[in-house]
Amino acid sequence: MTKSIFKDAFKKSLNEAVSEADLEPSGNPELTPTDADKLGTDPTTPEGTFDDVDPNPMATLQKQQNANTITKLQEWISSIEDFTQYLNGLDDSSINSQINRADCNTTLADVQRSESKKISRLAQDLSSLSESLKQYLIVANHKAETAAAI
Repeated sequence: MTKSIFKDAFKKSLNEAVSEADLEPSGNPELTPTDADKLGTDPTTPEGTFDDVDPNPMATLQKQQNANTITKLQEWISSIEDFTQYLNGLDDSSINSQINRADCNTTLADVQRSESKKISRLAQDLSSLSESLKQYLIVANHKAETAAAI
């Protein structure tokens, strides 16, 4: 007999808990910010009351620094790639191209024998540096886009 009293009371409490859970907001992600504001504020609070916050000066400063960093990286990459083309480009104005076209028994022919590999290696190292800087540029752009989204 006592078992059935507790059993009935337990079932009744479960049914009440379920009905209370159905009445509470479920945190629906489809709510608009206006709806969310309305759920969390007093009904007499006018809409837009909390939109008067000034921009964070630290966030503004960080955005400016990120923009300056991105610009500086782009300048460096461009300069390095230009110099790499000057050293070992395919056009006739590159240093390596000029010394490889030098006539025999000239000073440029001597430079070509001893320095051509160094010029190529230097151009390769500069290209590697340029690619590394491009990776930092990608990360900086991603950080700027993420910060703008917030």
